[in-house]
Amino acid sequence: MEWFPGINCDCILRHALHPDLPMICAEAGGKFPGSRVRIHYEVYRVDGEGGTETVSEIRHLWLTALLAEPLLAPDGSWFPIAAEEFRERLRAILLEKQDIQLITRTGRIRGLFGDDHVVINSIYPEVETFEIHLSTRTLCDLPLHPQRMWLDDPAAGGSLWGEAVWQPS
Repeated sequence: MEWFPGINCDCILRHALHPDLPMICAEAGGKFPGSRVRIHYEVYRVDGEGGTETVSEIRHLWLTALLAEPLLAPDGSWFPIAAEEFRERLRAILLEKQDIQLITRTGRIRGLFGDDHVVINSIYPEVETFEIHLSTRTLCDLPLHPQRMWLDDPAAGGSLWGEAVWQPS
């Protein structure tokens, strides 16, 4: 089956060595309906040799995936991946620890790390949630305003996030 974020899933977790993991994400709630990926920016100042100071930056990406049987996809179809298969794919991708991709309806983030990943699995009577944390480890230039997420020059093909790269869909 082919997956399309925003149509039959909300986002896709990908690693070249494993099958894609399409995910249905928890609603963000509040003023902005729909699923979300949260990005947390951190800047650290590190004292270097000879009294020099360097800046270290990292971006943390959080998303909350839902798991239930049955589970409804954004297009109204039933999500076809069984719970155990979902868990196996998630575990396999995260154990790779690097070169992970997250594909959303607005673009693709390549070069993500799960080296210090956190998955918080909450189990309820009829649904499970997986709060997934990935990081870029280095610099990021993702626009702060969604209306500016598209590149001015489509030939550019992406914007650098240090090791991670943002590519519009």
